[in-house]
Amino acid sequence: MVFDIDFNKYKLVDLSLEVVPNQTEPERPFVVREGRLSDGTWKFDITNTHTHVGTHVESPWHFFGKGNTCTDYPLEKFMGKALLLTPKPAGDNGWVTLDAVRAELEPRKGQFSILFIRNDTGRRPLRIHMDCVPYFAELEIDLLVFESTIEFGQGLEDGRTFHDVLMSRDVLFVEFPANAQALDRDVFYVIAVPLNIKRLDSSACRLFAIVEK
Repeated sequence: MVFDIDFNKYKLVDLSLEVVPNQTEPERPFVVREGRLSDGTWKFDITNTHTHVGTHVESPWHFFGKGNTCTDYPLEKFMGKALLLTPKPAGDNGWVTLDAVRAELEPRKGQFSILFIRNDTGRRPLRIHMDCVPYFAELEIDLLVFESTIEFGQGLEDGRTFHDVLMSRDVLFVEFPANAQALDRDVFYVIAVPLNIKRLDSSACRLFAIVEK
């Protein structure tokens, strides 16, 4: 059965970071040069980049150096109903607490497979307490999408724990989303399909949402 999306009722929101070749930062390069195929038509040779440039999906291989990569999961893993979380820090310490997160998510537990965390505060970074990470794992979500201004814990060791706890449960990360302020509903449908390239720890993806008008 083929279905249609009624674009009188729904809209597409592109949440992918725009990457401009040869105009990227050294740590996340995307360098190209013009070339020709054997028939004389144009191509571009990608001469310098890596798997964490632009909006991308991270698999467990990124953290563990072994195990599943993006192509080891079915396509259904990379799409589903998403819930928008816009957490606020508690008090003067600037941390987002487990109590605050639980209060927002617990009533809707089991109703979404993707959690999208957006930073609506002026804090850069917005720090989410490590007590929240095991709770995120309990949600049994497929994808965790979060803006680059959000950090889980503080420092390298907390970062490793964050990856370990969630990726050991096959929760994949979508990093460097863009245009998240265009999300004007708290529930929407997200698609973030990686490229079908085997044995990579991460993959670029086109991240977008189908949102009710």
